[in-house]
Amino acid sequence: MRFRLDDIATATGGALHGADVDVAGITIDSRSVQGGELFVPILADRDGHDFLPGAVAAGAAAVLTQQAVTIDLGVPAVAVADTGAALLDIGRLARGRLGALVVGVTGSVGKTSVKDLAAAALAARYRTTASERSFNNELGVPLTLAGAPDGTEAAVVEMGARGRGHVALLCDVARPTVGVVTAVAEAHTELFGSIEEVAVAKGELVESLPSAGTAVLNHDDPRVRAMATRTTARVLAYSATGDTAAGIVATDVRLDDELRPSFVLRSPSGSVDVRLAVRGEHQVGNALAAAAAALACGVALEG
Repeated sequence: MRFRLDDIATATGGALHGADVDVAGITIDSRSVQGGELFVPILADRDGHDFLPGAVAAGAAAVLTQQAVTIDLGVPAVAVADTGAALLDIGRLARGRLGALVVGVTGSVGKTSVKDLAAAALAARYRTTASERSFNNELGVPLTLAGAPDGTEAAVVEMGARGRGHVALLCDVARPTVGVVTAVAEAHTELFGSIEEVAVAKGELVESLPSAGTAVLNHDDPRVRAMATRTTARVLAYSATGDTAAGIVATDVRLDDELRPSFVLRSPSGSVDVRLAVRGEHQVGNALAAAAAALACGVALEG
């Protein structure tokens, strides 16, 4: 996605120093600069400002900075109070240029698989972008949105959490209209404190959905199923165990000799035979979640 530097300055509350140029995407890694990007230095274990000269040498068209730059980098700069907060603001700016179809995916397990499968399903109808690898935090989510190619019609955004408020922040940036919660499990409880706290944090996704949106919930997980009471959005539940109380169910599940599942997906709009290229019976639930998200976005059952 291309941006004018003045639009970046306005969105971030920053001050533009230099020419109002176009930038072709955003990066926080000087090693990934290909030419024309805005380089955003993040303060972490290393101060990203140390890499400003390297980013410019690699071809960055402009930089963000929260420190007074004492050397002439030879490119325009936007000075901001906090580059991490500014990156989130750039994500909000990018989200405003996308349409209504943004799918958020969270859960203790299965997020990345569901994200990838949902993106593949949506691509049957829409020009689709999705988080790279597991770009699911306050850096990865805005980078995903800002990295969406021009003309993108649907986006799938993975959302992780380390405690309460993290998913809510990511939703404030990405503003999903479809939210998928895969599972609540005792993963990272050293960060959350208890599995109940995990459920509270993951449920922030469905709480953020607009009333016209859709919450896609794993009916087989009682803690996820209970999240139906935390949203005003339509609820579309899925069940890999074939529980007909859910709207999307798998029946006749089989594994071939290479552990690739096949099953019948049954939904209110019909049934279809499904064969997965990925291995493991656990992928049945992931595929159902992805299919439910795609159906909520208007993809036909058979693509």
